[in-house]
Amino acid sequence: MFTKRAILAGFASAFALAALPAAQATDAFPAEPIRLIVPYSPGGGTDVTARIVAEAVSENIGQPVVVENRPGASGTVGTLLASREKADGYTLLFGIQATMALNPSLFKAATYKPKEDFDGVALISESPYVITVPGASDINTYEEFAEAASERMTMANGGSAALLAARLLARDADLKFSNIPYSGSGAAISDILAGRVNALISSPVSVLPHIESGALKPVLVTSADRYHALPQAPTADELGFEGFKVVGWYSIVAPKGVPQDRLAKLNAAFNKAVADPKTSQRLSEIGVTPSGLALGQQAVTDYIAKEYDLWTAEIAEAGLEAK
Repeated sequence: MFTKRAILAGFASAFALAALPAAQATDAFPAEPIRLIVPYSPGGGTDVTARIVAEAVSENIGQPVVVENRPGASGTVGTLLASREKADGYTLLFGIQATMALNPSLFKAATYKPKEDFDGVALISESPYVITVPGASDINTYEEFAEAASERMTMANGGSAALLAARLLARDADLKFSNIPYSGSGAAISDILAGRVNALISSPVSVLPHIESGALKPVLVTSADRYHALPQAPTADELGFEGFKVVGWYSIVAPKGVPQDRLAKLNAAFNKAVADPKTSQRLSEIGVTPSGLALGQQAVTDYIAKEYDLWTAEIAEAGLEAK
């Protein structure tokens, strides 16, 4: 004869067994390959960085992290695509300063809302921008660059963040040059190497090989301190533009709504990859400064929100209107 206590215990056991598959399924995440959308063209600095990190994370989670390039409209095409994907943790976005903090204020087509459409996953790196000129150019210093700057000087930029950095420098340094926008750094580098533009502003990762070969020469970097990979290049601050600092960053974000336990696993996997000495060395070799912050998932979300608010205000103050 069953007692009331025994019957209740039986029900409890049954419920526990019924819940077990769901718990196991959660614990098994990721059970299939993860798609990492990179909203820029193959071969550029963003793409190279994303592939190094994806390879390292694949080793950590036992599943491939497959990079999918979706370039267009200065990163807007791929970012919009990612914002509309299923929030299950199997689709991530390589979110950078341009797409997550600048584009919604600079481009009417960037209709996504970084703070509402995405959750942060991990902070990958923080790096300055660098201005370069062709190796055969007569320009060797910033002073010579400033003297040569005119409306006839063409400045290529590899994305909206680099474009904004160029505009802010022109404003603060009272320089004149014509900005030539590109959807990614690859095409911009091709044009400066071919002599079709006079100067380039981009992330260091995009141009370091060309600086090392002598095909390009650095003029300045936009960080507060000298950049480890280009110790010969002065900072804007050193050149008299006190407080000028435009530092780009790379992050991983996910469509808003991914379960917290999955976000936590992804955060741990990406932080482990960035901290790994082998990965860190590979990133440093291409000019990317790995983040040493090891931020938790919520802290990454807060970091991006703060950057978005900061640059939205800066763009408005600069009088730049969305196009």
